[in-house]
Amino acid sequence: MKYLVAVILLFSTIACQSQSVLSYEEGLAQCTRLREDFARDKPSALPYIPPSCIQGAILPEFESTTIEGLTISNQSLKGKISVINFWFIACPPCVAEIPGLNALVEKYGSDQINFIAVGRDSEQDIRDFLNDHPWRFQIVANSEYLVDEVFKIRWGYPTTFVVNQKGEIVLAFSGGKTDESAVEEIQEQIIPVIEQLLE
Repeated sequence: MKYLVAVILLFSTIACQSQSVLSYEEGLAQCTRLREDFARDKPSALPYIPPSCIQGAILPEFESTTIEGLTISNQSLKGKISVINFWFIACPPCVAEIPGLNALVEKYGSDQINFIAVGRDSEQDIRDFLNDHPWRFQIVANSEYLVDEVFKIRWGYPTTFVVNQKGEIVLAFSGGKTDESAVEEIQEQIIPVIEQLLE
């Protein structure tokens, strides 16, 4: 565990100090190298590398449409901070953190921040879900291709990215609590980064 923390901290420091911005594919390649290094040094351990390994990379090129008909893309998100959450309905921590994510929308509004939820479920299933679980994010449905082939999410669910105004991923994390503590936890992770980007 100490080795994993050290690797992640080292990578995060390098990424923050780097003057050049990585493409998304280069960021994924760094994640793969870290996973391979960890597996080589600790062959008996599960080689899980958290999504912080993608920090410092720019968003991949993509275009999609929300369930409300809004077209979003890596280009349309630029100029504002973006919080992008990857989720699905049958994921307990995904559902548990929704009230905390809604609180972010209430706190900051949408003038300076894009709030995007990328869901794997069908549009109808998501619309039915939203009847009991209101969510103030712009929601993309039917996003298996976007998740698997474009973003190549391999870190579990939920996975959340905070992206700066230039389209660079500055925070990436996955997992979460399944009880009411998820609400506070998600805000504690995201708010300091948003505040820094708004300065």
